[in-house]
Amino acid sequence: MFQPNGVFHEGERSLHEKLDIEERQHQLGLRMVRDHMPDQHREFFAMLHSVHIGAVDADGHPWAIMRAGSAGFMASPDDKTLEISSHPLAGEPEALNLTVGAKTSVVGIEFETQRRNRLNATVNATEDGKLSFHVDQSYGNCPKYIQIRHKTPAGKTIPKAPKSSTGLSPKDIEQITKADTLLIASRAAQLGDDPRAGVDINHRGGMPGFVSVLDDTTLQFPDYKGNSFYNTYGNILTDNRVGLQFVDFETGTLLNIKGTAELVEDINTGELPLMGRGLRINVQTVVRAEGALPYRYTFGEFSDRNPDITP
Repeated sequence: MFQPNGVFHEGERSLHEKLDIEERQHQLGLRMVRDHMPDQHREFFAMLHSVHIGAVDADGHPWAIMRAGSAGFMASPDDKTLEISSHPLAGEPEALNLTVGAKTSVVGIEFETQRRNRLNATVNATEDGKLSFHVDQSYGNCPKYIQIRHKTPAGKTIPKAPKSSTGLSPKDIEQITKADTLLIASRAAQLGDDPRAGVDINHRGGMPGFVSVLDDTTLQFPDYKGNSFYNTYGNILTDNRVGLQFVDFETGTLLNIKGTAELVEDINTGELPLMGRGLRINVQTVVRAEGALPYRYTFGEFSDRNPDITP
């Protein structure tokens, strides 16, 4: 059961208090965040062909990774369990802690319908390529900032060997500045039994160009209005290590970035509407895996759910 004082940990609550939304978010969290998956979420995950996972490496640093398979590669035998049968894609760190007891997070996105649901979890079994997750927290997210795409087979393509570097290459910068989607993984300072404090993975989206590259080791992006849970921001206040993943939906290239994050209040991304605050990322490691994703996505249309600039 959740703690009597709510579903948010100290870092999240401190931001709610700063923004004078603490009581509102407390009540909203109690209504939205569950310790199990409703049937709609269980059916949703079973339909997907890909999923995004947040996990930490041997040093405790969070990474955002992607797993893929045919529909049904994820299953939910009961409302407290999600099973994923898959193998790592090219570029996934080998030292990820996906052993029994490890804290993780999962977000599923159906790009065709802009639906997304997520859960924070604990690994409770691993066997023959199957990961079993016990649900700690489960809730749905609104479809804001998800661009519509349609999945197609990749055809006969062979992924290239991943390349690792300590800075962004010209190819990396081009991919980032054209992106309308990224995934960001973060973690609480302490990963224990408290279901409120674990690993988190979140989708971020906007019009192409919403992520700015300041130099080959620094990028930033704004905070658009959402559910105001501040899961990512709350984690960063307690532990500033993050992992980012950019997906090139046309080529299947995965760009995995390890770094640290800083909350900034005066972010400026040109003409894009924003709330004034955002994240600045100091890049430490970049892993580029060309052709890693076994699917491609054709672009449908830009979402009419444009960023809301209301503070």
